[in-house]
Amino acid sequence: MSRIIALVTFIAIGSITDPCWGVIVFQKNQDTPIRGFLVYEDGVQIEVHEPLPSGELRKHTLPRVAIDDIIRAVEPDRLAALTPDSPEAYRSYAEELAGKTEDPEARVMAIRLYLIATYLEPEALGRSCLLGMAGLARTPEEERAFRAMAFSLDPEHDPSLLKVPKVVVPEFAGVTDNDRKALRTALQLLRSGRLVEAQRHFQRPPVQAAATYYSHIITEAEYQEAIRVAGRLSPRLLRKFLTLELTLSAAATTETRDEPAKFTPWSQLIAREDIQTAPPQSLTTITEFDPRKSIYRDGKWQVAEE
Repeated sequence: MSRIIALVTFIAIGSITDPCWGVIVFQKNQDTPIRGFLVYEDGVQIEVHEPLPSGELRKHTLPRVAIDDIIRAVEPDRLAALTPDSPEAYRSYAEELAGKTEDPEARVMAIRLYLIATYLEPEALGRSCLLGMAGLARTPEEERAFRAMAFSLDPEHDPSLLKVPKVVVPEFAGVTDNDRKALRTALQLLRSGRLVEAQRHFQRPPVQAAATYYSHIITEAEYQEAIRVAGRLSPRLLRKFLTLELTLSAAATTETRDEPAKFTPWSQLIAREDIQTAPPQSLTTITEFDPRKSIYRDGKWQVAEE
């Protein structure tokens, strides 16, 4: 489950299954590149939507002959070249993407690739990949889960892996406070059944980026489900929407504090499906991604054929 992170793999929520890639486009004889979302391309031209500070989009349709270079934070060709018989390649690309902190798609994709590498080669790669994931964690709770799994896979069970550092909400340049507010508005509109207005908000790339960054709380499939029921959410889905709204309301990019030893905020508790003891974590449940889907074809992750 991607990143998928540079930017994201969320698209306008009405067509959320198609990938939308973050790109930097350098035009010939132009000093300033275009930074935005590649929403369409063929052999003749590309269409890029550039987010503006006002929250609006500037749409560029550029002929390929006028383009000097296109830099993609996440390269589909690189993903398609990855194969399960070479787990180290997944980790290598994850490490490369992890350094692109300005782009939410890269961050999410790095988590997914680290997870796949761990699943394919848990003894050799598990500890290092899960620590890499911990460094990219989107919430303190997620970091603790990744560290716990690293401890579980570590042959020596090094207790230092479980040490919870000071809680620092990651400073993530790709998702701003304004983006979070816009996503919260879109969630509220969707939850109240105002689908037309909600879709208009979700069509904005910054909102798509923020939605993908928080896809560990609400997945693509759950957004689709909310659309199908026109906002009449089941109790399970309503809890998730409210959890994300609370998270977005409290988000701060620079907060640092000592974490209480035995306190669990109620806003974390309502994210759970019930109040029973949580089942043991596994590599297939620790994130929203299924590491068994390790083959990237036609814009989708698939299970490798036996």
